[in-house]
Amino acid sequence: MAVVRRDQRSGSRQGARPQSGKKGTIVLNQVVDEIRALNSSIALISQKIKHLVRNEKILGRNLIVLNKKVKSFSDTKVVSGSVPDGVEEQLRAFQRQMDENSRKIDDAISTIEALKNDFVTSEELKELRYVIDSINPLEFVTIDQAKDLIDEKISKSKAKTVKK
Repeated sequence: MAVVRRDQRSGSRQGARPQSGKKGTIVLNQVVDEIRALNSSIALISQKIKHLVRNEKILGRNLIVLNKKVKSFSDTKVVSGSVPDGVEEQLRAFQRQMDENSRKIDDAISTIEALKNDFVTSEELKELRYVIDSINPLEFVTIDQAKDLIDEKISKSKAKTVKK
């Protein structure tokens, strides 16, 4: 039992705790655990997105270097006048590879943007936590409790009808 003291100046109660059932604290603990799990999932996804962005930057720099090399190589082709057939085929293969890499980078960028839109931010998670705390799920009745109350009312009304 909680000890209740009255402050002599203000008359307010100190040390009084509201009575809550074990089911309510269990539900609250489950909600807190789920929020922690969501938070760790968000952190993991954020870390993966950072890796994707870093890899995208590296690939972009590599493409720029390769483009410069291909351009310098094609400039030497114009100067020399004739290039062996095998080299031209390799240039075409490099060009196809670069086009494919550019397309993959564009796909990765769109995937990252979609992921940014699909997942909640930490601010949204804090807002959700505030809403849950405001609602206070401990004040709600569970389904089992509602069924028990209904059964109790029905049995009382039947008992009253039998007495009459």
